[in-house]
Amino acid sequence: MPPGAPAGRNRWLIPAAAGTAVVVMAGTVWATVSLVGFGGPQPEEVLPGSSIAFGKVDLAIDGAQAIELLEFVERLPAEVTEETGTPDGDMTEFFAEMFVEAFPESSPGQARVEEWIGQRAGFSVWPASGEAEMEEGSGIALAVALAVEDPRKADEDFAEIAAQEDDIFYSVDGDYVVFTYSEAALSDLGAQLDEHGSLADSGLFSEDVAGVPAGSLAVGWADLGAAMGIESFAREFSADLAAEPTDVSGRMTASVRVDGEYLEARMDAFAFEVNEADLSWLAETPGESVAALGDLPDNTVMALGASGLDQALIDAYNSDDIPFFSSSGEQQEFERAFNGMGVSMPEGFGDLLGSSTAFGVTEISLDDFFSGYGSEQLSFQYRAVGGDETVIGDFVESMMADPYATPPGVSSQDGAVVVAQGSSGTGRLADDPVFQQTMQEMDSAIVAGYFDMRQVLTAEEVQSPEEWGALGLALSVTEEGNRTGVELRWAPSAG
Repeated sequence: MPPGAPAGRNRWLIPAAAGTAVVVMAGTVWATVSLVGFGGPQPEEVLPGSSIAFGKVDLAIDGAQAIELLEFVERLPAEVTEETGTPDGDMTEFFAEMFVEAFPESSPGQARVEEWIGQRAGFSVWPASGEAEMEEGSGIALAVALAVEDPRKADEDFAEIAAQEDDIFYSVDGDYVVFTYSEAALSDLGAQLDEHGSLADSGLFSEDVAGVPAGSLAVGWADLGAAMGIESFAREFSADLAAEPTDVSGRMTASVRVDGEYLEARMDAFAFEVNEADLSWLAETPGESVAALGDLPDNTVMALGASGLDQALIDAYNSDDIPFFSSSGEQQEFERAFNGMGVSMPEGFGDLLGSSTAFGVTEISLDDFFSGYGSEQLSFQYRAVGGDETVIGDFVESMMADPYATPPGVSSQDGAVVVAQGSSGTGRLADDPVFQQTMQEMDSAIVAGYFDMRQVLTAEEVQSPEEWGALGLALSVTEEGNRTGVELRWAPSAG
């Protein structure tokens, strides 16, 4: 929502927002399976090409995805499936229920709404001025497109709602009812469509969305550069960062989909830059971070791994391309700090990280994780393939807060420098079936993360911790740095 948007105008966004929220609601997990390529009329066909942000959801379950659905449901914890019941391909009732909740006083009732409502919804935000703005000074307008199966009945019911509500203005456009909060905004929507065409006709939008994984339940898109051209957004963005005005450019997509073995949320950024700094310096980094994680002990609870960061950081350091240095003074302070610990920069990146890096925490409880823990409580292993044992050993000693405490052990094993403290398993994480299930097809990731929910959850929080599987995270930079992708997965293990 834009800064300071009136609360009364939020409610009619519920039909669009509810579809996205469904993927985190245990009672409707089955709805995470839908469509292949968003077949049929789409919301972007009735929303303007001048949009700076867009999102859509489609809960019409496609037969081709039913197999993925059933396989995923079999892997869900029993306590979740007890609540969800049998998967149902008809989400009309769900959409109707959300619609009635949005307009409890003026809606014609759920039974009537179910006669005409569809199973798709979308929204669009575009630059606006004057009376078309959501509020004075916001610089934007917004509309929701709701799919309908019976346009005549939808028109009749919206006419009744609009007669009772002072912030509902609508039009019926083919298979969609498009509604917004003011007559001026509705008029501006028509003007935007006349001038810019529909968002579906935008080449830039179509190119970006074409890269969204097939079978996605929900898709979002935003033009970040255009959004930063709106003063209210730029002002709030800088305020959130507690920083001077920031120059941001690029575009992004977001999506949610279900695979037979995991639920995935993904975000991709295209030509993304902040103050003219980008991530192209990571583009040549080999995607071997998942393999780096696999060498950690099999009792690893949470882990972070990377590959090729040593050379990427050295090259970026020498070229002044590392984005977290905003001034030469910061870089000099960074060098002094590491020199004091016996690490020379930029060569020290290679000494400390090696060509492949992984850090894993073992045997930690949920209470320890959220309440904080000291070095004596933390059991971990750090691996740096090709690292310098002497440099790492000196660095570890210099980092010890308590000079009387026993430092972690530092040794060399099969070409890797290993720093270990506490208990470690005797097997490899890579051999764990749930790790394999969670991290599959993440081979291009330059940074990867893993969190084993089975070891953290207890019988006090859930019925069967062993059924909750793991979370996986992957960061990739491809297309010569033009595309950055982040994936977050949940892979349940009940099956």
